[in-house]
Formats: sequence, C-alpha cells, structure tokens
Amino acid sequence: MNKLTLSALLMVLTLGLAACGSENEDEAALEQAAEDAEQQMDEAGDAAEETYEEATGQDESAVGELQEGAAEAGEEIGESAEEAGEEVAESAEEAGDSIEEGYDEATN
Repeated sequence: MNKLTLSALLMVLTLGLAACGSENEDEAALEQAAEDAEQQMDEAGDAAEETYEEATGQDESAVGELQEGAAEAGEEIGESAEEAGEEVAESAEEAGDSIEEGYDEATN
C-alpha cells in the first residue's frame, strides 16, 4: 500500500469512529436514565413492602432482612455482568463493522 492510500484509510477510520462515539454518548445517557428510573421504582417498591410489613406486623427479623438483601445483591451483580458482556460484544461488533466499511471504501 502506498502512503496516500494508507493515509486515506486512516482518515476514513478516524471519521467513522468519531461518528460512532457521538451516537454512543446519546445512547449511554438514555440507558443511564432508564437504569436510574428502574432503580427508583425498585426502591419505591421496597419501601412500600417494608411499610406494609410493619403495618401488618409481618416485619422480618434482622437475619431475614440480611438474607433478602444478599439475594437482591446477587441478582444485581448477575444482571450487571450480563449487561457489561452484552455492551462489550456490541462495541466490538461496531468497531469491526467500522473497520470493514473503511477498508471497503478505501479499496473501492
């Protein structure tokens, strides 16, 4: 490959990655807002449950509360790990697509 072709390829790849970066920021902001709303709904549900248990005399012991908290924490960790794996796979796929498109444009 000569220097001109290589320079053109690098420029196309750089512009493609820059375009992907701005789209990802918007998606990330929307995903964060959705996660925050979900967390607030979970907390509101937990508070309502606690209020109901206290009002009806079904309040759990300290050990029961700890067990419930540990179970919820385990679920959260599992969900977070799954989401992180999906995001990494998605990012890798997008990067591969950008490189492939840049190469196609540079060679055609």
